[in-house]
Amino acid sequence: MERIANIFQPNTSPENLLIRHIWRIQDIQLVKRTETILPKGTAEIIFNFSEDITSFRSNEKDIFNLPSYFINGINFTPYNLSIRSKQYFVGIQFNAFALKYIFHIPTLEFNDQVLAGSLVCKSLDNLAEELRAAPSFPGQVAAILKWVRCKIKEGSELAANNRIIKLHADPEIINLSVHALSDKYNVTPRHLSRLCNEYLGMSTEELVLYKKYLSALHQIHQPHPSLTEITYNCGFYDQAHFARTFKLFTGLTPRQYKKAMGELPGHIFTLSEK
Repeated sequence: MERIANIFQPNTSPENLLIRHIWRIQDIQLVKRTETILPKGTAEIIFNFSEDITSFRSNEKDIFNLPSYFINGINFTPYNLSIRSKQYFVGIQFNAFALKYIFHIPTLEFNDQVLAGSLVCKSLDNLAEELRAAPSFPGQVAAILKWVRCKIKEGSELAANNRIIKLHADPEIINLSVHALSDKYNVTPRHLSRLCNEYLGMSTEELVLYKKYLSALHQIHQPHPSLTEITYNCGFYDQAHFARTFKLFTGLTPRQYKKAMGELPGHIFTLSEK
């Protein structure tokens, strides 16, 4: 076995409003490797059943061992995993606003952090043990869904027509100004920015720019659009604005990313025999 990936996408409410995917990676290779993970606009809880994996930010020198389970909030800069042998992760990828609903802590508090899960939620202890003991991926999925249901209560604030949920999924964001968004959602610009910070981890202005970047990141992986087409598809003023924004989040120009990218958007894998 080298690399086996499993993925599950919930299709029942309220789980499908909060969770994008539940996933599992099992990877055993004999070479040291580095995985660079670019900002993806999502939050994750990751259960780390691996051996000797360290992490570091691309713009920082500090290297640290990954906790056995951790919460990774919205990222604005890349982070790296240094993997020496076995990698075994089980993860829950959430929409950004899920952290507020599940932990009742503003999403902003988790930004650019890898937090030991035990510092935030004691019930993750039991979930980690269940996942470790589960004999199969479907069993792990069932345990995760049970935990999520216990953490949230379905109600009017978590309905599909919730204002913040609709805003997060709005494809028109990349082409609208802050004032146009405020008018569309019938709130003042100040109140909209407060909601965005609390539930999405960034101001309205930052959200618009982040969504432009994310749209470009995914379009780069499509077979046909040129970088010029992507520039205008994603609402950038010109290619210089596109390149500057992309590099702000990734440390790379769009052309540099195209040369380094693999199949999975936002992930760059580097192998080393040293």
